[in-house]
Amino acid sequence: MKCKAFLLLSLCLFFLGLQETLATHIRAGEIIAERISVQSLTYRITVVGYTDTRSSVVFGPGQIEFGDGRVVENLNTESDFSTVESLGNQIEKNVFVITHTYQGPGQYTIRFLEYNRNDLTLNMDNSVETPFYIETMITIDPFIGVNNSPVLTIPPVDNGQINTRYIHNPGAYDPDGDSIAYRFDDVVPLQDYQRPVNNYRSPASSEFSFNREDGSPNPFISMDPVTGDLVWDAPGIAGQYNVAFHIEEWRKINGEYQKIGYVVRDMQIIIENSDNQRPVLLVPPDICVVAGTNIEEIIQGSDPDGDDIKIEVFGDPIEISSSPASYDPVATYQSSPGIVNFDWQTVCNHVRAREYQVRLRITDDPESGPALVDIKTWNIKVVGPPPVIQTVEQMPGRTADITWDPYSCGNSAESIQIWRSVNSNPYEPDSCETGIRDGYELIGTTDMNTFNFLDNNGGEGLSPGNTYCYRLVASYPQPRGGESIVSEEFCITIDVDVPIITNVSVEETDPSNGEMFIKWTPPYDIDTQQFPGPYQYQLIRSEGFTGNENATTVTTTSDTLFTDTGLNTESLVYNYEVVLLDGGIRIDTSSMASSVWLQPTIINEAIELNWEFNVPWNNRIAQYIHEVYRNRTDPDASDADTFELIAEVDVTTSGFTFLDDGSHNGLPLSRDTEYCYYVITKGAYNVDLLTYPLENKSQIICARPDDNRLPCPPVLTYDGPNCEEFLADKPCNFDNFYHDLSWEPNFTGDCDDELGSYRIYFSETGAEGSFEQVATVSALETDTRITGLLELKGCYYITAVDRSGNESEPSNIVCIDNCPNYELPNAFTPNGDGVNDTFQAFDNPFPRCPRFVEAVEIKIYNRWGALVFEYNSATSNENDFYIRWDGKDQNGNDLPAGTYFYSGSVLYNTNNESISSEELKGHIQIIK
Repeated sequence: MKCKAFLLLSLCLFFLGLQETLATHIRAGEIIAERISVQSLTYRITVVGYTDTRSSVVFGPGQIEFGDGRVVENLNTESDFSTVESLGNQIEKNVFVITHTYQGPGQYTIRFLEYNRNDLTLNMDNSVETPFYIETMITIDPFIGVNNSPVLTIPPVDNGQINTRYIHNPGAYDPDGDSIAYRFDDVVPLQDYQRPVNNYRSPASSEFSFNREDGSPNPFISMDPVTGDLVWDAPGIAGQYNVAFHIEEWRKINGEYQKIGYVVRDMQIIIENSDNQRPVLLVPPDICVVAGTNIEEIIQGSDPDGDDIKIEVFGDPIEISSSPASYDPVATYQSSPGIVNFDWQTVCNHVRAREYQVRLRITDDPESGPALVDIKTWNIKVVGPPPVIQTVEQMPGRTADITWDPYSCGNSAESIQIWRSVNSNPYEPDSCETGIRDGYELIGTTDMNTFNFLDNNGGEGLSPGNTYCYRLVASYPQPRGGESIVSEEFCITIDVDVPIITNVSVEETDPSNGEMFIKWTPPYDIDTQQFPGPYQYQLIRSEGFTGNENATTVTTTSDTLFTDTGLNTESLVYNYEVVLLDGGIRIDTSSMASSVWLQPTIINEAIELNWEFNVPWNNRIAQYIHEVYRNRTDPDASDADTFELIAEVDVTTSGFTFLDDGSHNGLPLSRDTEYCYYVITKGAYNVDLLTYPLENKSQIICARPDDNRLPCPPVLTYDGPNCEEFLADKPCNFDNFYHDLSWEPNFTGDCDDELGSYRIYFSETGAEGSFEQVATVSALETDTRITGLLELKGCYYITAVDRSGNESEPSNIVCIDNCPNYELPNAFTPNGDGVNDTFQAFDNPFPRCPRFVEAVEIKIYNRWGALVFEYNSATSNENDFYIRWDGKDQNGNDLPAGTYFYSGSVLYNTNNESISSEELKGHIQIIK
């Protein structure tokens, strides 16, 4: 019995000692992941743990998991190095650094778990026996660039006191320039993966908080999702509490922000009883500066109790490697009131879309009780300087050559955007306003080594008589993004050395006997010495807003006006151009001008009218109001005397649209009445010899407010081309595709058979993607060709639209996909003879060409498995997916003849996920 009792006592003492060894030390922590090189997938992973110095237990024997299946026990023995630093307030900072290489792209969650948290945390059960768990997620993807996790610069060491607002900010910044957001409301401390600590309660619950600092009810704890300020207003009971939050990083990819990583900070808040008063910060106002500006500001602070104060500065400007900011004195207590001097010489590399968030923290030094802290955020925006246009000159072919100075931040910016407006828009940008305002059209983009752009208006030439005005904007690369201030405006008026069309007006609306009035001017500015005349004009008509579909010559005349008859003006849009003839010889051609096309849509017992056109003059001028006409009752729509003016539309503010709900005369629309409309557009050139405005009439359209009977959806068919057959004789870089579509109308069931048009919708990303309207064709047509495509991939559906604008349900969806291909040879001869000198994808014969390739990654090894060459087209400057290996090793040395082995992958541009990527694996023979 004595032996048994002694044994039992010994075991109890052993387990008590074991518990003391494993417990009572971890207060807070986070994991930071930094990619060491763009050439490898090796990360430097830093595990930071904040421990309770009252415990003798060391930090670090926990388990770290890298998210790829490899587990490392005992961080303190596997890490590369570690440091320990005392932070005061019984807190010690422990840093362990370990490197890890990932085998390929993916999203990886790095996890760390260690026993145990320190004792007596009030808002969870039994913290002394609760494991401490944190995680960080990173994305490795060659197509989005290098990804490092956010870095937290402010440690969680600030204590608070009861009945006083507590504030903490992690001082996060992202080395890649990604956007940072903070998530707190649905995050709780964990004891293992997806396993919350036992019985977690918010510190702001009624158990621990009673009132706000000002005595008002409803205490709270929350985190600003933008600034990261964690505020608890206000603690009511002294003790220690733990909270957790996510610092998320978001990157703009393909025009949309996507979350690519996060860091979890689990931290402890220690609240004490005291009557100390919080120190006060005076922060400079938020500012915006042009890159190159030297920012010098004074940051002031004071303490109501007269205690000494310490002012510290954290955030991106302090942490960046290129021309970082500084402040003085650094982390030093000084008498209250006190100041620090902030100095930052900004440079071009600092330009980015997001503001820089400077975290300012003031700490007092009371004789007793906890030191109190206040934290404020000071925002600094750094923008690019404006580009400088030198000249805008008219060139042959009615083009404009825009030239500009080399951009002052050309080594940091990515491209120059060229924007154009018709007529001057002489605004001055507001202070630090970047980018372009509405009213301009993006017509081109160049790299930073190009200093001119030739505007040929998409190959159609600029319209004579119009004034075109240009501005430039510099754009900066992702992920930091950012734009410059816009350049000054430069304008040019195109010479009227050809006829210019002034009227394309529907005079009679009819399906077969419609009439169109066309008028044009002589070539006012033509060189009469070279082209003495007399002049004749060949008038060419085509169908549609643009292009030459069903083009025909309707007349050749010496007059400058013509009425075109026998047309289907009820269902078709027509465009015209005038060819100038001198003695029967073709000299030049006017710009195209289309008729005005009016369409109705029934909206809640009202009729919405929308009109469109494609004309070389400007139809959006404030002083020229467009007019809407409607028949008075229900007479013959063709009788112009039955129409009255019901609206004058300022299209510069309202656009080319009008809603007729009867409000113009106070009489609601009758559900049983068919209303007919036409509009008159008004515009002008910038030519003094003409009479303005230029007025043109649309066709007449009719609709009933109660006409809600939908057409039946048509049946759509794809007629070609077949991808493989079509590309069999096309060169490797071919990028001029088309889609032939045809359809059959469907008049079965209770459907409206009075059709006005068909609308064609397209999705680039497959049947489940987002469809956008890409074309409208006449109800008389049952086929069309979609041209100018860079690839074959995509899906279509079509709808039928009746004369009242009611649209059918979508037709069946037809899909076309790219036919990806990538082939590599098995031998090459790097002997410098210019033939087969590199290992690269086939570029002949055409059926073996690389097709629809987005990126290629490859590694080549010798027979002993040593890496001799690697290439990733997504990270190379050329983005060349041919590879083009010259048979040299990574140090530039020629490799001997023999067999080498490769592995890698190719990513294709296709909507079929099963063929969107392909593994590359094989051998290659170097022959010498």
